[in-house]
Amino acid sequence: MLTVLINNYCRMLKRLPMILTMIGMMLAMIVLAIYVTSEQQVKAHIVYIHPTDNAPTSSDDLDITVMEQEPPLSALVRHQYDAYVVNRGEGQYEITTLKNEKFKAMLLSLLQHRDPGKAGAEGERGIGENIIGFLMMFLLVGSFMYLFTFAEDKEKGQLSRVTASPISLASYLLAHCIYCLTMFLPIYAGLVMMKLVAGVDIGFNLLQYGLLIFIMSILGISFALLLNMLFNKPDNAMMLGNSILALTSVLAGSFYAFSRDNPILDRIISILPQRQLLIFAEGMANHRAWTHVGSLIYVVLIAVIFFVISVLKLQKQYVRRH
Repeated sequence: MLTVLINNYCRMLKRLPMILTMIGMMLAMIVLAIYVTSEQQVKAHIVYIHPTDNAPTSSDDLDITVMEQEPPLSALVRHQYDAYVVNRGEGQYEITTLKNEKFKAMLLSLLQHRDPGKAGAEGERGIGENIIGFLMMFLLVGSFMYLFTFAEDKEKGQLSRVTASPISLASYLLAHCIYCLTMFLPIYAGLVMMKLVAGVDIGFNLLQYGLLIFIMSILGISFALLLNMLFNKPDNAMMLGNSILALTSVLAGSFYAFSRDNPILDRIISILPQRQLLIFAEGMANHRAWTHVGSLIYVVLIAVIFFVISVLKLQKQYVRRH
């Protein structure tokens, strides 16, 4: 296993520029996710009508304009304001807005709690969720790029020699998996540097990032192994795999919520492992990860199924010949 592992690193050096480019893109996604999250802090521009002595003031979550009379509805149509709020006393508010019920619930929560950290606004992702979402597609696609060593062994006939040799098949596959996992260490190191050295708020703690990156890596590696076993040409497997991963990651909401209350599309999206991983990350951000453990188990189960099918295909195609 150690020999295979060292050989993989030597072969990786020939593709170092491409790998460094991928690492640079993933680090750029982390910075972009932090920037996008910071730009989403102001959630609503509202007019507060008939203020009392304890009228709320503007914050990072609300831009509040205090008025004695309600402006015309045309101001809402022109998007000059997002809502008009009338305080009826005892924590009761009358909200006039052209936005949906989710926005009204978020606004009501912000007004009642006054503390942005307790508002629990739905639909807005935190820094940690955005970082994981922005990284997701690149981590999964990166698994195909890093697993070129296995693909080349299969294409050039080396895999037949490996399976015919005394080397354990489990050790051979484990070496490839370890090699791929270590290729994601620079991304984790970048998060460590941002948090511990630069003092940047990255949302989750380092242990949580380690778990999420590990699960995504395992999912990508198992899927890459599966397609490389199903296709004779590595280029065909990579092209199809990257297309599937890019499409499903976008649909799952890695960059933004794709579905718009479409029941059929929501049901299709819900079975994607990327979507379930984002649900677990959301629960983790809200300190309710234990309520979404099933989502994490689902992702791990999908990865295990991909890996088992790949091993069975490998044994049938190569091992049983000898």
